[in-house]
Amino acid sequence: MTQHNQAHTNKSMRRKSSIRKSVAGSGRMVAVLEEDAPCLQADDAPSPCENATAELTDPNSDASNRSGGDQHEFRESISDISASSPAKSRRASTASSLRSSSNLGNSSNSNRIRLSHAESVQNINVEKLTMNKLRFASLKLHGRKKETEILRRSFDRFVNNLTDTQVSVSASEGGETVTSKRQNLARRGSKLARRRGSKKIAELFPDLSSTNSSEVVFISGESGTGKTALAESIKGVVRRRGGLYISGKFDLQNLREPYYGIISLFRQLCGEILELRRTNKDRYQELRNSIISEVGDEILLLANVVPVLEEVIEIPVMNVVADHGNKEAKERLKYGFLQFFRVTSRYFDHLVIVLDDLQWTDALSIELLDGIISDVDIRIMFIGIYRSNEVDEAHYLSKTIRDMQDNRGDFEVTELSLGNLDKTICEEIVLQLLSVDPSAATSRLADLCYKRTAGNAFHLLAYLAMLQEEQLLEFNLGLFKWTWDCDQIEEKTAAASNVVELILAKISKQPQEMKNLLRLVSCLGASFEKDIVLCAFPHMQDVNGDATELENEVDDLISLAILETFLEAQGDSRYCWVHDSVQAAASQQLGEAEMNAYKFKFKLGKVLFQSLDERDVESNLFEIVNLLTSAEECPEADRATLLSLCLKAAKKATEYTCCDGCVSYAEKGISLLPPDKWSQEREVSLELFSLIVEAYFSIADIDKMKVYGDEVLQQSKLTDLEKVRVHICNISLVGGIMNKPREALDMSISVLRKLGCKFPRNKLLQARLALSSLAATKLPTEKDIADLPIMDDETRKACMEIMVNAATYSHHCNNVFAFIMITARMVRWTMQYGVDVYSAPAFAIFGIVKNSSSYKIGAQYADRGFQLLDICTVGKRTESRVTYISWFMVYPFSKPIHSTLNNLLRGYKAGMEIGDVESAMWNVSMYICSSIVAGKALKPLAVDCITYIEQMKTLKQDYILHQTLPFAQGVLNMLGDAEDPLKLSGSAMVEEDYLVMIESSEARVMSFLHLQIFKSVICNVFGDFEQGSKLALERGDEYEKKNGSPLAMVDTLHQGISLYTMARRTREKKYIKAAKKVKKKVATWVKKGNINALHYVPLLEAEDAALEGKSDSATKLYSRAISSAARSGFQHNAALASERFAEYLLRDLMENDRAGQYFQDSIQYYEGWGSDLKAEMLRKKYAHLWTDEIPQDITVNAK
Repeated sequence: MTQHNQAHTNKSMRRKSSIRKSVAGSGRMVAVLEEDAPCLQADDAPSPCENATAELTDPNSDASNRSGGDQHEFRESISDISASSPAKSRRASTASSLRSSSNLGNSSNSNRIRLSHAESVQNINVEKLTMNKLRFASLKLHGRKKETEILRRSFDRFVNNLTDTQVSVSASEGGETVTSKRQNLARRGSKLARRRGSKKIAELFPDLSSTNSSEVVFISGESGTGKTALAESIKGVVRRRGGLYISGKFDLQNLREPYYGIISLFRQLCGEILELRRTNKDRYQELRNSIISEVGDEILLLANVVPVLEEVIEIPVMNVVADHGNKEAKERLKYGFLQFFRVTSRYFDHLVIVLDDLQWTDALSIELLDGIISDVDIRIMFIGIYRSNEVDEAHYLSKTIRDMQDNRGDFEVTELSLGNLDKTICEEIVLQLLSVDPSAATSRLADLCYKRTAGNAFHLLAYLAMLQEEQLLEFNLGLFKWTWDCDQIEEKTAAASNVVELILAKISKQPQEMKNLLRLVSCLGASFEKDIVLCAFPHMQDVNGDATELENEVDDLISLAILETFLEAQGDSRYCWVHDSVQAAASQQLGEAEMNAYKFKFKLGKVLFQSLDERDVESNLFEIVNLLTSAEECPEADRATLLSLCLKAAKKATEYTCCDGCVSYAEKGISLLPPDKWSQEREVSLELFSLIVEAYFSIADIDKMKVYGDEVLQQSKLTDLEKVRVHICNISLVGGIMNKPREALDMSISVLRKLGCKFPRNKLLQARLALSSLAATKLPTEKDIADLPIMDDETRKACMEIMVNAATYSHHCNNVFAFIMITARMVRWTMQYGVDVYSAPAFAIFGIVKNSSSYKIGAQYADRGFQLLDICTVGKRTESRVTYISWFMVYPFSKPIHSTLNNLLRGYKAGMEIGDVESAMWNVSMYICSSIVAGKALKPLAVDCITYIEQMKTLKQDYILHQTLPFAQGVLNMLGDAEDPLKLSGSAMVEEDYLVMIESSEARVMSFLHLQIFKSVICNVFGDFEQGSKLALERGDEYEKKNGSPLAMVDTLHQGISLYTMARRTREKKYIKAAKKVKKKVATWVKKGNINALHYVPLLEAEDAALEGKSDSATKLYSRAISSAARSGFQHNAALASERFAEYLLRDLMENDRAGQYFQDSIQYYEGWGSDLKAEMLRKKYAHLWTDEIPQDITVNAK
């Protein structure tokens, strides 16, 4: 060994020796103060009577009191010390590095402190039992009796309700049993009733209408008031009930890191899963399989956010689905989180989740938490903790809490507000710590403590600890009593105005190595890994040594920091601050003189970047960049490196869907670009500007989006292809946020021309091109599709993306010719240049076009679209869109409508899985509509309606919501959820308000048509044929021309019924002509192959025969229509046909007996459908036609 190395080793050994002496000789508080929880009484902590006590009778002190203890207790404590063995108290080195802090909480404090030497460990045991130290760990939770009782009641209610609604999970099927599905339906129904305040809907689900399966508690108060202590007061109860208590914490220094607190929560949950793998391998394997199966590909996204998940779950090889845009990535990640919690809340009983410091949360975390809490399939007790003085009414946390209170779903919300302790409670704490009876001396001491701390719990205990350290509060072993002098305390502590100053004073007395450690880890956030400290510590202190020696030294320092109540262990290699105030005090060590804080943080960030391997840099990228960007200026030598890191951080923030973080990192990166950035740093500049434009678009900050976007568009040296991301954002802004589809279509055509894909602007030329394109486009065979290559030309791929959105805009603004020419171009390009991600939706859309001439050919184009999904490697991105186009706009005219329902729900799931929420919502909107066409049972359909409407509101899908509301209220009207059944006003919407709402919506045309259609339906169902025929004459076939969906079938049928009824009543030509036109149209559909309209034909022909006075034909045709509808599963239409036939028999043929029989049949069909209201109306109206009661034990073909 060289002389230099020997000298360094000697120096290092001396430093380690001094640290060990500090540990061994410390006379400071041993108990670890919990985060924000100074008054916590552990479940296994000794009671106050177990504390060693002494009389306070020193004549030189102003304190003289009788002790509550005796010498016998002291001798027992001393014997305990001699009996303790260092080996017993040393932590097992083989403990898992991922074991959660909740497990660590069950062990003794010695097991929570990492020490390298037996004498230090033994000394800690001695201090735990010695009598001259304040026993903070033995303190009960003072002054919070009422709040504790409320919290316990909330937990008891959560456990009881969870037991009542416990879901049985079938391991073999990996899903819910039939019973659980019914319970889930009932929960959703009760949720609907509570949210909408509907008495009628609540009556549909009486069993569980008042049962909540989740609990939400928010605890607020200023820093140090004991919020976390209150939350942890139920930890022991949770464990005794077999539950799981996990917690996470947000951090002021990591505001730009998305999901920071939730990630910390996930670490604990992963620790529990790892513990399960150790203790119950079969149960672990079952849980792992469920997570992989139900979370799906999104588990890779979660593992990217929480790297430890990859090790814990042992993720298999999966195909990665590429994200496309911030919105899609955000929803994919959110879906992954929700699915993970759905699975784990089933496998871990009584799951209690605590998130601290919500005042520092980000908007994405709040949105995710709202989703977790509101999800009916996630049953948890959630406790949110925040500082009330840092959350005003404008804070998004306040809005979230208000929304939860206003729209209580499947959970109860409780709010607890904590203030400082009063003087009486402060005196109780002093009395318990000193184990003495009340006296004038203790009252004066308590009064002094109260004045110095204003009753803040954490400040109070820190103040008392400081008094002990400064020997202003001493225990006299000779006399067995505590002594103090209040005059001296008042004089020497007058300058300590806040807790941070007290802690700073305490830090100033630590060894220099300890100060250095605290200064370093204060820059790493609320918690940190030991490996990061090991990596940075020698470089920041300019020391050398081998790895083992360095680790021992860091272990000693961390052990001392825990002993001094600065840090506490979260696991074998992860640590956190005991309180935010301690971290704040440690941060102030950086000083204002160094510029110092900035220079230190920059140096630390640089050290971490240079010392960590690539994987660790990626895992800690946000922390590293935050440290490097803390300095106002960057040295020129480091500019390129920092620029590259800012770009990586902006991209990673985009992957996490953290638009605010992306903006922050991109703006910092842009500030590092040289003046001539578009020449010197062309690619980096373009990427940063494109990222920031997309991020500002996602958060709808239009002004800033345009500033950065315009700069890109003004660069003449950039190609049109390089500018395309900005163009797409501008088009989406106009077509989406501004709801101007016509302008968006014009912008799309303009950008396409710049990219070499030319379309005419003139409508006459568009018509010519559309017709020629329609004739030139031929249906390819399955083999033709299978032989296609993948499109690789970037310009054409960009054009395909713009065209598919332009087709949507053309459809919204009813530009039929633009719709045809654009979709035909996409189909031909696919056949000429290969398969693109948008080829599949192009073929599906073109199937709509071909439906006008042949339902069969239209369906074949849709078939080719699904074939293209399988060919394209990223086809899953458009699966949801292809599904709703095909199964709602194409297939229902050639396949049974009932077969579309499950496929539309699969499309919804596919959209939510990959973040395509717009397509997902279209799928459920069309599922509701198709369910109405198919005659799905009304009660479960009503629950579906409100469930998906609430989701549309949450996801801000107003365009789709406005068109769906009439569907939902129409269903609810059939159930009786309206004072006037002929008016669409009830739980889902109020007709007058709805008309005002859609007036300013771009969806107003289709929304108004949907309103009119469902008014026609309820007019027919409830007998107002005059109003129904009036609406039919006003509307004609407008809807069918604008939107050839299955709803056109319902519209046409009910128009025909109303018109024929009025034609028979009045014999007016306008009704007769319109009615016969409807009959002819339906016959044309059937000839083209529409199997869902087969039973329409005999019904309308029966109406026509009745009009013409052909009673024999009418009788046969009505009977055929009834049996055809019932046999095909359209029970609602069988009910309508039976009612129409009965009316004809009664009014026209005067056959009362037969009429009564068919009215009875109609009632049975209506009841089977779920419209008890309509059935009861018929019973009352025609009761004179039969003497016997209508049988109640009916069986119908419900779907």
